[in-house]
Amino acid sequence: MNEQLVLGLTLKEALQKDDFFISPSNLEAVTLLDNTEHWGSGVLLLVGPKGSGKTHLSLVWCKENDAKYLGLETILQEMEKGLTHDTVCVEDLDIIANAERQKKSKIEEGIFHLINNIGSRGGKLLISSSKMPDALSIGLKDLESRLQSFSKTNIKDPDDSLVMALLLKYFNDRQIYVKHSNLTYIANRIKRTYSSIYKFVNYVDHKSLALNKKLTRPFIDAALTQTEKKY
Repeated sequence: MNEQLVLGLTLKEALQKDDFFISPSNLEAVTLLDNTEHWGSGVLLLVGPKGSGKTHLSLVWCKENDAKYLGLETILQEMEKGLTHDTVCVEDLDIIANAERQKKSKIEEGIFHLINNIGSRGGKLLISSSKMPDALSIGLKDLESRLQSFSKTNIKDPDDSLVMALLLKYFNDRQIYVKHSNLTYIANRIKRTYSSIYKFVNYVDHKSLALNKKLTRPFIDAALTQTEKKY
């Protein structure tokens, strides 16, 4: 293989539908999003860490299903206006965990009414979160029990193929060219989390520009060490 990769072309060859790389880490989530008839009570909780592609998948689902996209803090207001959409998407349910008490109460009430509203019409509701419901300290117990009963899919930490694809994407986004051997070297040593991969490439981008450095092995080793310490 040519040592110098043109990342845009390489990434394009590796990607699946809608510019989203499908791997064992997210295959279950992608499959369930395409098969809403398997959602218990018409609701799916899409759970995964930051950077795992939840927003991308949610927006694709909205587009394909003509769904209404609601901000978490506007749900109650939308309900009071008279929401009539049968398919709805709500992102970042985990905001509840750190919300101020009064705001948290309103958000929980809004979600509860939304669930009942969608359910009464036999609609579909997609909810994304970085945490499972039992880790959100939900005050409205009826809401907590409902969320626990719904279908859930968890995007796992990136596997080997996804680590490589993410490195390619992030380097490509920054117009950084990297030898294939160095890319493999990084993939074999970096911590396998979405945030670690993103932060590593971001750190390399800033340092390489500031110091006019190329991606040599010593530079890569130093970047890996620094990002692990910092993050």
